[in-house]
Amino acid sequence: MANQDSGFTSSEVMYPAVVGNGEMSGSMVPAQPYAASAMPPFGGNIPRGPEIIHGSFNQTWFINCLRRKWLSALLLGIIAMAASFVALMWLFPLSSSVTAYLKVEALEADSLFEDQQRINPKEYEIFQQTQLTLFKSQFVLKAALNRNDIAQLDVVQNEEPDALLWLSEELKVSFPGEGEILKVSFDGEEDPEQMMKIIDAVIKSYEYEVLHKERTQKGETHDSLDKLHKELVAELQEKMDRYQNLSKELDSPDMPNQSTMLNMLASEIRLIQQQIIEKKKERLEIEVEKTLAIQRSKSTYALDVAIQEEMDADPTFQGFQQEQFAITQQITQLESITKRKNSPEIRRHKAMLQQLGQQIQQYRITKETELKKRFKSAPNDMLQQVITEYLVRRRSIETDLAELEATYEEKMSDVERKGQQSGRLSLLKSEIEQLQEVERTMDLKLRSWDVEDQASRKRVRVMQNALPQEKINVWERYIIASLGGIAAFCATCYGVALLEFRRRRLNSPSDVDEGLGIRVLGVLPSVSSRKALAPGSAIAAQLSESIDSVRATLMHDSTTQTRQVVLITSPATMEGCTTVASHLALSLTRAGRRTLLIDGDLREPSLHKLFGMPVEDGLSEVMRSEIDVSDAIRPTNTEGLWLLTAGQCDMDAIHALATDQLQPIFEKLRAEFDFVIIDGAPILGLADSISIGQHVDGAILTVLRDHSEVRQINQASELMKEMGIRLIGAVVNGVFQKADRRVARLHRVAATQQRKLSASTES
Repeated sequence: MANQDSGFTSSEVMYPAVVGNGEMSGSMVPAQPYAASAMPPFGGNIPRGPEIIHGSFNQTWFINCLRRKWLSALLLGIIAMAASFVALMWLFPLSSSVTAYLKVEALEADSLFEDQQRINPKEYEIFQQTQLTLFKSQFVLKAALNRNDIAQLDVVQNEEPDALLWLSEELKVSFPGEGEILKVSFDGEEDPEQMMKIIDAVIKSYEYEVLHKERTQKGETHDSLDKLHKELVAELQEKMDRYQNLSKELDSPDMPNQSTMLNMLASEIRLIQQQIIEKKKERLEIEVEKTLAIQRSKSTYALDVAIQEEMDADPTFQGFQQEQFAITQQITQLESITKRKNSPEIRRHKAMLQQLGQQIQQYRITKETELKKRFKSAPNDMLQQVITEYLVRRRSIETDLAELEATYEEKMSDVERKGQQSGRLSLLKSEIEQLQEVERTMDLKLRSWDVEDQASRKRVRVMQNALPQEKINVWERYIIASLGGIAAFCATCYGVALLEFRRRRLNSPSDVDEGLGIRVLGVLPSVSSRKALAPGSAIAAQLSESIDSVRATLMHDSTTQTRQVVLITSPATMEGCTTVASHLALSLTRAGRRTLLIDGDLREPSLHKLFGMPVEDGLSEVMRSEIDVSDAIRPTNTEGLWLLTAGQCDMDAIHALATDQLQPIFEKLRAEFDFVIIDGAPILGLADSISIGQHVDGAILTVLRDHSEVRQINQASELMKEMGIRLIGAVVNGVFQKADRRVARLHRVAATQQRKLSASTES
């Protein structure tokens, strides 16, 4: 063990030099700086001191700091664990994902008279985006929420009056992998059974509001074309009947006249018939266009699309959307840079986003109502334009058709006047063939439409109804919250230990001996209760034996060097200085040494209370030269032990400590007593013990485990070294040690005998 006393080591670095006769100089010796010739350590850095003062926070420190603050760590840890558990239970609620799948095939029919074909990738991408927009359109979601069974669900009731906005924001619709599968999903903590019903209702609403109405419009066009086809079939049947009747009148219906005149007339008539058919076909097409235009103008789908287009072009609505997008981007950015996902700034932006969503919803409702009134009251300019164009074109076609039919009748009259029945029969046959070709084309298109209608019904179909899938179940939620609570508890305990580590309190005697290089003279148990000091108790036995070991060391040292006047001090208050001084004096008395115990803590004296004596006429009065030191010394109840109390302290007595008045007093006491034990004031913060220490033979530093700070102990020892006070060693108080059973038994026997002796004396 390292030794701070020149009596135990030959080091002249830690103590001032001796003079002449080998005695220690009583003058104050300041700390010497580096000598001029001495070089600092390599690198130019002055040593920082013992490792125990500047070392890092390790496992040993953690265990000892936690041992001292276990109650605070336990309470704070439980609070942190409970708070973390509740917070994680709130941050990780029970959640599920409800998902449905629809298949959207890439097939369509371009026009009325073209075959079904595959859509190219670009057109199919546009078609997909259109279906995504229509699926989440206001009229589809509103139709789903307006169903009685859906409107009565608790999930919808809780979101009123913003249920439409909530569903529009939370419902996710996408084409994963840009394929033909439309995914509809909802992630949240809502009841999955109710969300299944809502998603299925939205899918049915989409099928009816979009797909069914689109098929209905195409069906009406199909009916119009079918009606025209039936009229064409009836006309063809009439001409075929006429052809059969005329064939019966002729002997050879299949032998037409080959004269040049008839051939020319036949050619002209066929040309006119072809022109008539073209005009009728053109009239049929404009009839179809007019029918479609009227149906579109009456469709609620067209009205919703027109309203949606107006809303998309509205600058106010666009401004709302831009502001909503900007706030969403800010929330995303804050969540990416902030560890706390529920920080006040994020909550404020989310509140702004929710308020803006309500404003958008309110503005949308108001604007849609206004647009509906305007569209219903305003004339349909597009329909009027289509009707006007239809009338102009129909009038032109009717005029041309009338002229062609008049020319046709004229030519036919020429043929009839010439009595060429065979030529008329040939012309009628040619007309029938042309009508049959048109009828076949129309019939093929109608059949194609029937096939396309069946295909369109399967083009968008449900592959999987809404099914729930748990994301965070009950067990996962409690596991996350429990692990978070345990982590918070451990982190709190670590934080409490780390805060305690900043003071670096004394953990064990080895911190003084090995860590600071101060010799440990003895280890004393904690004597916080009177019961512990009762005669015969294990702690009293241990305390007595520990003090006796300090006494033995002191008496052994006094044979080699002067150790007659000893100062007992401590780095700070409440570190067992008075306990060590009083018990050491009693131990020296038991060893047959005349011992004087001096209360050197003039500011806060305590020895007079311990021995039941008045504080007056003590050291303070001696320092003020009011009484002689011999008159101030009083005998105690213990034979061989005398006490010099502190007296009534004032500034004159304090100032007298810094003078040479103590030197002759101590010289006189050395002549009268074997040992003089001084209970001194704390070494740090006060000059009293430093002043007394200039006239003593040595000092013992008392420290208290789990109370004294290592830095203060080192500072006190360095200060004593600088001031020329010889440090004999340290006594560590408050260390629990199990007393030897032989010592405890011996003390119990002694206590029993003492009680018997007292009882016999009293009797």
